[in-house]
Amino acid sequence: MELINTQEYSLSQLFTTKNRKIVIPDFQRDYCWGDQTHGEKHNIDIVSSFIDTLIDEFNENNNVDVILGKIDVYEYSSNFINLTDGQQRITTLYLLLGMLYKFENKSDIKNVIKNCLCSEINEPYLQYAVRESTIFFLNDLLNEFFFKGEKLIVEDIINQPWYFTEYNLDPSIQSMLSALQTFENKRKQLIVTGFSNFLLNHVKIQYYNVQDKQHGEERFVIINTTGKSLTTSENLKPILLASNQNKLFAEQWEIRETFFWKNRKVKEIISDDGVNDFLSWCFKIIDKQDDIDIVRKAKVLYKSKSTDFNTEYYLNQIQKIFNSLEKLVEYCQEDDFKRLFNQINDNKDISNLSDVRNLSYEKLHNVILPLLAFITKFEDDKINSFKFLRRLRKNYFDLKCQDRNSNYVDWRYILQIVEKSNTTQQVFNLNENKITLTSIQNVKLNQWFNIEEQLKVRLTEHSLKIEEWEDHEDFMGDLSFLFKVQSIKNDENLIPNLDLDSFADFDKLKMVFNNYKATIDLIRSTNNAVNNIKLSNMFRLFRLYIGCNSVGHIYRASWDFEGVLFSTLNREHLFKLEYMKLLKSDDLLSYATNFIKNKIKENDIFNLQQFSAEKLINAWLTLKVFYANHKDVLLHFYDGNETGVSAYVKQNDNRLLGDQDFSIENSICGFAVRSGFGGGNYVHYTNGGLWCKSDIIDTPFSDIDYSKENRTVEQLHKNKNTIEFIINILINA
Repeated sequence: MELINTQEYSLSQLFTTKNRKIVIPDFQRDYCWGDQTHGEKHNIDIVSSFIDTLIDEFNENNNVDVILGKIDVYEYSSNFINLTDGQQRITTLYLLLGMLYKFENKSDIKNVIKNCLCSEINEPYLQYAVRESTIFFLNDLLNEFFFKGEKLIVEDIINQPWYFTEYNLDPSIQSMLSALQTFENKRKQLIVTGFSNFLLNHVKIQYYNVQDKQHGEERFVIINTTGKSLTTSENLKPILLASNQNKLFAEQWEIRETFFWKNRKVKEIISDDGVNDFLSWCFKIIDKQDDIDIVRKAKVLYKSKSTDFNTEYYLNQIQKIFNSLEKLVEYCQEDDFKRLFNQINDNKDISNLSDVRNLSYEKLHNVILPLLAFITKFEDDKINSFKFLRRLRKNYFDLKCQDRNSNYVDWRYILQIVEKSNTTQQVFNLNENKITLTSIQNVKLNQWFNIEEQLKVRLTEHSLKIEEWEDHEDFMGDLSFLFKVQSIKNDENLIPNLDLDSFADFDKLKMVFNNYKATIDLIRSTNNAVNNIKLSNMFRLFRLYIGCNSVGHIYRASWDFEGVLFSTLNREHLFKLEYMKLLKSDDLLSYATNFIKNKIKENDIFNLQQFSAEKLINAWLTLKVFYANHKDVLLHFYDGNETGVSAYVKQNDNRLLGDQDFSIENSICGFAVRSGFGGGNYVHYTNGGLWCKSDIIDTPFSDIDYSKENRTVEQLHKNKNTIEFIINILINA
């Protein structure tokens, strides 16, 4: 019987052919599965696990075919099948057949097994060209132990006259003896009626001819330098290709393996990891599920009688997704796509397949898989693919930003949206009330085409500017903040909810966005701050007054002091009504200044009789900002080692002059020091070179001596005069 490339064959078909020999070529490694030295702890018995798997399959359903992966071969010369991959499995199965011959009592089955083991002249069908001693041993093992030695057990072999001393030095022979002993130990499980028939006729292997010896040797080097067991792709390939006569599928598989070989990671020496990753993506996209056992799934497909969802359907889909992956890799080279991927990937480029495979679980599942599904569904639509990536970026940050979680749509729902949409427009504007999505257990379905998206549709004519706003690092696609600010009224005390009655006024939105950048960028960029010193100082103080940063205990530091991050940006301003009102102002500095002045009077900021570290820090920073603006200097953007502007909890520990009563003029704030895990125990002040400079936060306002020993009451009076000038002239005037 001629063996056809990529087809599956039972062991009886593979071995029982007159004159055919299966050869382990000289470039192969030794047989090693019998060694009990596998795994990280060198305690794994592969043969035992292999046999247990076969027994489990037999017990589950002994009439169903079991696919044991593929073997790579080249035929040289005629009727000599040289193995480049599959030696360990084939040798193990051959030895198992030999032991079953010994165990079997029925003569008809013994004859069938014998026909798989040797030719008419009792020459083994399995030939080892690795070393000569193995060839002789196999021949004697077959004839003297399997066929004639009915009363012999495995441990008797080494005492037989045909067992030569040099066999002890042959690692393949020693591993074979270990494997035989394992079979003998499992005799009771192997002599079950029907097992021999199951092994001969229902255990199948895919036959893959690599055409020539050179190619075979190259594949051997690639495959075997890792020393790993069968990979997912090696298991999956013969299962999916088994029931398909279409050679195109096999050719496509080889093309994909070549692609992943050419695009492998730096330290990868084979393509299998890339193929495995890709196949996992494919099954997740097709099934819209996570945690799929794709080998088990493939076996179900193999046995399936469905005309719709069978192996052919999956192979077609896998190829389509592969085409989309190639397209995606091309897109990664284009500037617009690069920019978005960079934002998604924490300012790291995604420019090739390795970068894609290195992505975190969240990025891969929430961005790459839906994007591949979209490109697959709507072929060669780069414009809308980019638009969809923008939407996926928004959804990804809905997941990452806790304050946006209520908008996040699980990636499995997005895959359903893509599948159920007939046009790209339907994907973007899907109405969940009109198209039913299959619910996912314990996963809420949030609105995909939500109110914010619907409001943006009304601004389609300004799409370029809208996209520019979406790209701001604080928004990442979500402009709901701008819409809320635009609709807010100055006399309102609550932040309004978005609704479809909200009016999307482009000019007002533009002003809000520009004011947003004009304020936030003052903290984010020192260059911007230098160009607008007074607003930069005042806006930091404004954020303190509206509660964006709060005075409190400093993480991993002493409880003796408290602090606040004065120049550190967070997302709290996005939820502050006062900030929203600021953004609607035509004069940002005046609005912020007047707001702060009102709060100073309302809270009696400079009255420190009822002392707290918080009151001192707030008063101190207020004085610092107004004085810096008077001097037209930019307060330094320094927040310690993420400790912030700090003051001692005990009032008197904050004094400049220790023998004088505490007062606002006899006080100072600095920056907390964390000297170890929970071990920080002091507040640090600036050095002598920066002492008393107006742009430095942790220094007095007038000429108080840097050295504690040289400080005087007269110096405190000067400091008091400066503070009174700030309060009475700069603040209260």
